[in-house]
Amino acid sequence: MPLAYSNDLKERIVFLHFDGYDRKTIAELLYISKQLVNKVLRIYYKWGCVEHPFKRQRGRKKILSREDMQLIGT
Repeated sequence: MPLAYSNDLKERIVFLHFDGYDRKTIAELLYISKQLVNKVLRIYYKWGCVEHPFKRQRGRKKILSREDMQLIGT
């Protein structure tokens, strides 16, 4: 699974867009895909931030808490 892009890179996309660069030029300057530029700008215009605020954490939810694990160990 590919690693997520940093928020710093996503913020650079927004800054370059406000500086007047078009989406294709931003993708070429930062060596990223045009789809990523479109996605970041879409999220920015909808939510006002570069990362989706309601994005869920991946993976299974923990069944046992840290306190439960300490009780099992004793």
